[in-house]
Formats: sequence, structure tokens, C-alpha cells
Amino acid sequence: MITAPRSVLGLVLVLLAASFVIGQKGTSIVTRIKFARGRTTTVEKGSVHRGMSHDYLLKAGAGQTMTVHLAARGGVCFDLYSPGLTDTLAQCSKDWSGELPRPGDYRINVLPDTTTERSIPYTLEVAVR
Repeated sequence: MITAPRSVLGLVLVLLAASFVIGQKGTSIVTRIKFARGRTTTVEKGSVHRGMSHDYLLKAGAGQTMTVHLAARGGVCFDLYSPGLTDTLAQCSKDWSGELPRPGDYRINVLPDTTTERSIPYTLEVAVR
């Protein structure tokens, strides 16, 4: 059995705790969108507040058309990222439609205004054809 000196273990614990605190700027709930067989549209419902966002991942192909509509009262919008987070297709939008540039996982990040203290419910409709 290999043992490490207590000082090394202590340093490792401090570094792990520091990385956890640095990463606590906000919380994101990640959901994979899968369309029902024969369907091209899905509706997701949720609620966000300051310090929290929802990420929706969905697989789509190059040349397909995606339409995203967000219905919410108050300061909630979405960002849309192409696979690999190489392109931002939409930034703080409520509606977006366009041809997808490449195949892979697209990410829709639903987030509240940074001043929002209360929880805001939303409905997200996504269609891919």
C-alpha cells in the first residue's frame, strides 16, 4: 500500500475545495432533448432564477432547420451554441430560426436576467426539420 504524507493530502484537499468554490458562479441543469418517434417538435418546461440556468442538448445534422421559441414573463432568454461551442448562433433571444451549420450536439442555454431574484417559469419549444 502506498501512503502519502499528510501535508500532500492536505494540499490536495485545499486545491479541490478551491476549485469547487471557483466553479460555484452558477448552477446549470443539463437535459438531453430526444424527439419522440416521428416527431420534429418538443416542448420543455422549467423555471430559472439568478445563479441558475438550464442547458438543453440536442443532436442535429448540418443543413437541418432549427426553430427555437421561448415563452416567459420577465427577464429570461436563451443562448444557442453550435457543436463544440464554436459559434454562438443566438444570444439572449426569445426566438431563433435558421439552418444548422454542422452536425452534432447543439446547446440551448436558458438563463434569467442577472438581477432576477424570483423564480421565473418558462416554456421552450424546439423544432428540427
